[in-house]
Amino acid sequence: MYFRFRKQEQKLIEAKEKYESIVEDLGEDFFAYRMNADLNFVYFSKNMENILGVSPKEILGKNFDGILEWTGDSLEVGAKSLEAYYTGQQKSDLTTMSFIHPASGEERFVRVADHAVHDSSGNLLWIEGILEDITERVNAEKALRKKELELERLATTDALTECYNRYSIMKQIKEEINRIKRNEEPLSIIMYDFDNFKQINDNFGHEMGDYVLKESTQVVSQVIREIDKIGRYGGEEFLILLPFSNLSNALEVAERVKDAVASHQFKDLDQVTISLGVVEYNNDESLESFLKRVDEKMYQSKHSGRNTISS
Repeated sequence: MYFRFRKQEQKLIEAKEKYESIVEDLGEDFFAYRMNADLNFVYFSKNMENILGVSPKEILGKNFDGILEWTGDSLEVGAKSLEAYYTGQQKSDLTTMSFIHPASGEERFVRVADHAVHDSSGNLLWIEGILEDITERVNAEKALRKKELELERLATTDALTECYNRYSIMKQIKEEINRIKRNEEPLSIIMYDFDNFKQINDNFGHEMGDYVLKESTQVVSQVIREIDKIGRYGGEEFLILLPFSNLSNALEVAERVKDAVASHQFKDLDQVTISLGVVEYNNDESLESFLKRVDEKMYQSKHSGRNTISS
């Protein structure tokens, strides 16, 4: 029995030595480590200090949760994995963790691949793993995603007013029409146009006209709901999409929009007003019919005194 135990112990020692010889030079973005049965670090290969920013003497004999300032859910993820190793519920794992680098203060990201070694009775002997610094990859993916979002914003946003452009607001209306056909919910839209806008451009210049369009969009955005969407339909015409709103609800919003613009103090102008049309979607109505009806109501307002609402 004793000799069999010693033989097993010698095999474990040889396995450790073989593991260390293999992983000692993994490359500058990797290092290997080992934890004992108490889940304390007992071994590191090269590059550990460069990647983690701490020296071996600061880590050896310590548990992972006390060696660095971990970020996100790294502590929970690491602790869950180690607990599963300790209880024998899990043999290996691949996780991503992040921490604040002590020297640079930047957030760094690592991918950890490790496995647990148990004896024949299922008791944990040690945990071996390889840690890869994936910070550059993560940051590159974040930068790419940021660029993609910016391109998406540019493709869907009106450059002047920063609300939805014509293509995007039309797409939003189409999607809402398809949704309410399935759910039988109300949907309304508002179209508005600026009264005497040509006079603003003629008397004060196109810069003033651009200012009025941009400023008024901000004013309107503050009096509609978060789920409502405003888009520039063309020139000085705008559409407001009102999901879950019947005609009565939409008229209340239109009144707020009209009053907000009329009461706002635009620089160097006595008053700016808009004319609005409001319609509720009819079952099985085409998009073209929906837009034609609201356009007609908007022009009805313009021909009946301006600064008014027609429905």
